[in-house]
Amino acid sequence: MAITKPNGLISPLQAKALNEEFITTRSKEMNNVVKKLTGDKKDQDAYCTWFSIEELENYIAYTKEQATLNGKNLTGLNVYFGAYPTEDKHPKDSNLSTIFFAPTTKKSKLDVTELSTESDTDLDGLNQGTVGWPPKPY
Repeated sequence: MAITKPNGLISPLQAKALNEEFITTRSKEMNNVVKKLTGDKKDQDAYCTWFSIEELENYIAYTKEQATLNGKNLTGLNVYFGAYPTEDKHPKDSNLSTIFFAPTTKKSKLDVTELSTESDTDLDGLNQGTVGWPPKPY
């Protein structure tokens, strides 16, 4: 089976520009929030979250299976921004930004409606990637 080039690919130069824009326009304010919440003037927010290929492939396979068991078809994944609360069970992540994946589905193969981009909140999302410390730009 031939692998097709994915839509939406960006070059490393474009990725760097997107990350620089994020850092320039948002990170100062986000860092100020983290510093206020922690009381530590050296704290910084996360710039990225890492997931292994194995974790992602396993999550997709697991979610496809769970969707099928519930009479649904996995159509995609939403990526949400989130923030860990101060009382989190993983104190190293407290107050930091994160991302998590949430599956999107359609109810059956007979469902011919447009692909839904609405998250299926009956299925588990994926979080707990690794936050790089200290934050480093792309």
